[in-house]
Amino acid sequence: MMLKQISSFIKQYPPAFRALRPAFYFLYGRWNALVSELVVRRAQFAQARIPKMSAAGDATSRNRQIGRSASGREVVMLVVSDLRVDPRVEREARALGAAGYDVTVICPEPTKGAGATFNLDWGPRVHIQHADWTAATFMSEQPGYFAEQLYLEAVKRKPFAFHAHDLSTAYAAMAAAKYRGAHLVVDFHEWFSENVHWDTKQSAWAPYPSEWKRALQELEVRCLNEASATITVCDSIADAMEAELGGSRPVVVRNIPDIAVTPSREYPPLKQQLGLPESTFVLLWQGGTGPTRLIEPIIEALAYAPDCVFVIRGPSLDLFGPNYLELAQRSGVEGRVVLAPPVPSKDVVAAARGADAGIWTLPALCRNFTFALPNKIFEYLAADLPVLVAHYAEAKRLVVENEVGLTFDPYNPRSIAESINRMVQDKELRAAFTDNTRKTLARLDAKSEWQKVVSLYDSFSPRKPPQRGPAQ
Repeated sequence: MMLKQISSFIKQYPPAFRALRPAFYFLYGRWNALVSELVVRRAQFAQARIPKMSAAGDATSRNRQIGRSASGREVVMLVVSDLRVDPRVEREARALGAAGYDVTVICPEPTKGAGATFNLDWGPRVHIQHADWTAATFMSEQPGYFAEQLYLEAVKRKPFAFHAHDLSTAYAAMAAAKYRGAHLVVDFHEWFSENVHWDTKQSAWAPYPSEWKRALQELEVRCLNEASATITVCDSIADAMEAELGGSRPVVVRNIPDIAVTPSREYPPLKQQLGLPESTFVLLWQGGTGPTRLIEPIIEALAYAPDCVFVIRGPSLDLFGPNYLELAQRSGVEGRVVLAPPVPSKDVVAAARGADAGIWTLPALCRNFTFALPNKIFEYLAADLPVLVAHYAEAKRLVVENEVGLTFDPYNPRSIAESINRMVQDKELRAAFTDNTRKTLARLDAKSEWQKVVSLYDSFSPRKPPQRGPAQ
């Protein structure tokens, strides 16, 4: 708690925080590791008969076969996330709950005692169980998937299946599935081995070093070959994983939102929310902020797009917002960058309505980024917004084939400005893009997309490991 208080204090002074961040993260990681180890030892003592995660996870005997004794309708999901803003976990849990499965989501609290304040309600068959916050500390240590505390929580149950959200929880879920004889489903939200990590020496995001990447790939290979089923977010990742890592191709379940979801409250159109004139062209960024988002070239592009106001809505603007405003001032666009606080994940579509277009980009640091097909693109479409997207394969294909927006070079402010100006000036084109948003979502069909998860579970035999269905 003392380190968190120090962090909160330092964050009030962004230059000091940036200077001290490497040292602070190192000390914070060491402290968390010590506390986590003590919690794990205590849990192991209390569950003395249960094998350690590594012993269960690496077992190869027939009496440790995944799915060997799976029965019932209970699904235990493991995830490390802020569940308030993780729509993929919620959508999968809700879909399974609506189909008659009883879903328990085990997730570490973001901070001690915070879980009780969230008041999450994902339906009568979905139960949220917050583990101690120290259960997430493994994420900061190589290789980033030794989730011993989550494993010890998971094996208290004997469900039909364990469902790992991301590779970070896959090993814990695999060990639990082997020990309990349950099925194992791994959902690759990200392609972990092709992602980036925070390099404290460089004070920058960087691809994983070769030894670390190899450890991640080895676990990905095990999941593709040993799990009852795997899932991922787009065809590019599914195809590349199958071609390069072997095993069965993951089933693709895209991050398509339910446009009929009821928000937590009513939202006026965005321009009214922010007190902007109706005649203003408003470009919306809605999502994460910070160094890995490549928002800076969009701000610089405003110098060449004089009729556009750029709204950034997302978390951590207390930390990164001042830098964005400073860049706007240096670029001569002061007053045309507006910062807005984040909204709950179920509200993002309602809160976005009334903008003129949505924008998405990422830096080309890794294939996980350039293959991305993120929530926010579909959420913009659900809010009836045409989109501007970085010209990476998956996003470009969606936008161009469905005629719902334009693409740009994410590193070139003039390229971004060219797309913005075309959207501003060609009102007929913008209207056509807007008309196509609903048609596109109707073709994609959110309900059918999340039904793929249910169909996957329904295909499992309750007595033996299933034959994998065809990838979609």
